[in-house]
Amino acid sequence: MKKGLVIGAVLVACAFAFTGAALAAEISTSGTIEFTLSGTSEDGEASGLFGAGDVLVDYSVTLTSDSWEANLTPEFDLADEALTFDDAYIKYSLETLAFTMKPLGIDKELFDVEGKDGEPDIPSNPGIGVNMVVAPLTLDLAVNNQAVGDEAKFNYAFGAKYGIDLVTLEAVYGTSDVATADWYGSYYGVLVLAELDSLTLEGQYGIFSPEAAGLEDGSGYYAKAAYGLGEGLGTFALEYWGADKELNGKGTPTAEDYSRIKGKYEHPLTDAVSLTLSIDNKDKGIAGVESYTEYEALIAVSL
Repeated sequence: MKKGLVIGAVLVACAFAFTGAALAAEISTSGTIEFTLSGTSEDGEASGLFGAGDVLVDYSVTLTSDSWEANLTPEFDLADEALTFDDAYIKYSLETLAFTMKPLGIDKELFDVEGKDGEPDIPSNPGIGVNMVVAPLTLDLAVNNQAVGDEAKFNYAFGAKYGIDLVTLEAVYGTSDVATADWYGSYYGVLVLAELDSLTLEGQYGIFSPEAAGLEDGSGYYAKAAYGLGEGLGTFALEYWGADKELNGKGTPTAEDYSRIKGKYEHPLTDAVSLTLSIDNKDKGIAGVESYTEYEALIAVSL
């Protein structure tokens, strides 16, 4: 199975190369190699600082020809000897408008707002994205569908971003028309980002409104402060997530709220190598289950 995936990746890469040569297109590549050491205090998991290791290789191949662009991004997990495809798309761009077809799935989350089961979003299915830029305004739309019996049900999400001086305002709305979807219903939220010299502040607020009768609307928020210590000294960031009992249970109230706090320091070792250290305290959002802490050290090399 793994050999078949590797052969498939090679054949696709060759197809990109031959197509590029035939159309006199440009091919660009980029990627990262990430080596991660991690540990956790969670019961039943590998304990101790740096209790587990992992190596990931992401390599992106992009072909451009006039207004067309195609991309394939395989991801190699060397520790598990697994090959997957992180992304793939075909994009057509006009002066202010772009259309992106994504056969591996397109979705759009409620920013970084999350509960114990992740962020409200539309299901990731093959679909299309539309992006329009009329500075300082940016609009985008993600649409996909899935079969439910003999009927095609649609999911879509819409976003709008407006940047003025040092502040960016953003809003998002999404809805799933599929009762079997993980987040069945609609969600909406707002984001405010302020970039003040070395300090970056960000705040997000979102609401999930479930479609099924008897369920309740829930809300959550996300806050981040990042401070640049100066050239070559790195960046320190502090993040906080919070969700009420309703969003935490996707409309069915849980016994307690959800919270998470994370501290992260990123330091450039060279132009192509960076070191990231993080401590992440997570509340499982389940009554009677204590929070736990994850530790991570990551070295990333840009290719």
